[in-house]
Amino acid sequence: MENKNGRSKKRLKWNTKCKLCLVPSLLGTAMFFVVPFLRVLYYSLIDNQFRRNFVWFGNYIETLQNKYFLLALKNSLLIILIAVPILIVLALAISLGLSYGIKWVSKTRFAFVLPMVIPTASIVLIWRSVFTGSSTALPIYLLFIWKNIGICIVLLTAAFTSIESSVFEAARLDGANSFILHTKITIPMIAPTVFFTVLLSIVNSFKIFKESYLFYGTNYPPDHSYTLQYYMNNNFLKLDYQSLAASAVLTSILVFGIVTAGIFIQRRFDR
Repeated sequence: MENKNGRSKKRLKWNTKCKLCLVPSLLGTAMFFVVPFLRVLYYSLIDNQFRRNFVWFGNYIETLQNKYFLLALKNSLLIILIAVPILIVLALAISLGLSYGIKWVSKTRFAFVLPMVIPTASIVLIWRSVFTGSSTALPIYLLFIWKNIGICIVLLTAAFTSIESSVFEAARLDGANSFILHTKITIPMIAPTVFFTVLLSIVNSFKIFKESYLFYGTNYPPDHSYTLQYYMNNNFLKLDYQSLAASAVLTSILVFGIVTAGIFIQRRFDR
């Protein structure tokens, strides 16, 4: 009994120490994320920062009726619908080539890591010289794909290489061809990583503002490249904190909804 009591006390002390180690992280999260978000939520419900009269959802209604917000929302969703699928397909193809040891893919694998190392400003200089006079959002889409393909390849290649070769050997002995191997074994086994990569790419699509701003060099780019980040940045410069706060909360809800839907689909797929 003494040994059991001693062990239980040691476990309690160890659990207490682990909880204490989490305190600095929780305090940092509360200070730099939770409290600022609550403040933004408060600003979105008042008329201005001086009178501070509650208008509740009035700012949200005005924001949803603003043509520039709707334009920015449309362009941000187009990046998700167009650029993200292309990014995932390219990353899957390259990762498959790396996992199978295709020579020309293996020799160029270092090039896929460069976007994560090269400063954004130098990348934009190259883009501006190549896409001079472009009248579409293609340069921004390609910049997003080139900037994020490296991390996607790393994640997907790790998923491919984690599948043991004995699984494929057993399937081949049962008469499975290459098509069946990929559709019945490879894709289901790497599906969680693919879903995670898709969600990560969608979240990163909302972070394309820095590259786009450097490419166009203005707060008011062409309509086809005017995204939610531009809308929020311009409202900040105009000191319109209510529109800024309302658009920030709506963007957060959008991202949260996309991530929640992705997790729900993944869980249904796992079943």
